[in-house]
Amino acid sequence: MRFTFSPDAKREGCNVQALVRCLDLFCCAGGAGEGYRRAGFDVTGVDIRPQPHNPHRFIRGDALAFLREHGHEFDFIHASPPCQGYSTLAAMHPGKVWPKLIGQVRSLVKSTGKPYVIENVETAPLRRESDLFGNHGVMLCGSMFGLGVARGFLRRHRIFETSFPLPQPACKHVGKAVGVYGHGGHTGKHRMLYRE
Repeated sequence: MRFTFSPDAKREGCNVQALVRCLDLFCCAGGAGEGYRRAGFDVTGVDIRPQPHNPHRFIRGDALAFLREHGHEFDFIHASPPCQGYSTLAAMHPGKVWPKLIGQVRSLVKSTGKPYVIENVETAPLRRESDLFGNHGVMLCGSMFGLGVARGFLRRHRIFETSFPLPQPACKHVGKAVGVYGHGGHTGKHRMLYRE
């Protein structure tokens, strides 16, 4: 498999050798990776499409192939496989077929033996709680972290399946909610909807 590597992003004042190496699969513009970077991780993102705005080390290529070949080289793996095939909004596009990659991603990340997180929409087939077999999951929402805009809080539930236990915080839905859905048709902009 051929991969295209970008130059390292600048890391002012960081000793990269001391950081935990995080592999961010299906990284897009690097939003999740930025959270990991702020927490002290050294982030490498992988996506099949060019991501010129991703501020981290970036590799253009197939995320599953890269995970299979290089996943063992990282200390921690985060994966956000495409959500469209699991989303209830898929009904807006009858006849369109999207990939459903969670099963393959889960199998591959587990085979590395590394700690991992798989993130996706509420309706995706991810674990939402811990079980007796070492599987864990949690639902997180933007309101739990005070995310939003002046007009309201971010109501965006996502499921995080993990290889380690996480506490389940409570949502803080107060006032108007801001929902961000899709890419706004052909405009390339997200749609923001406000509701009580």
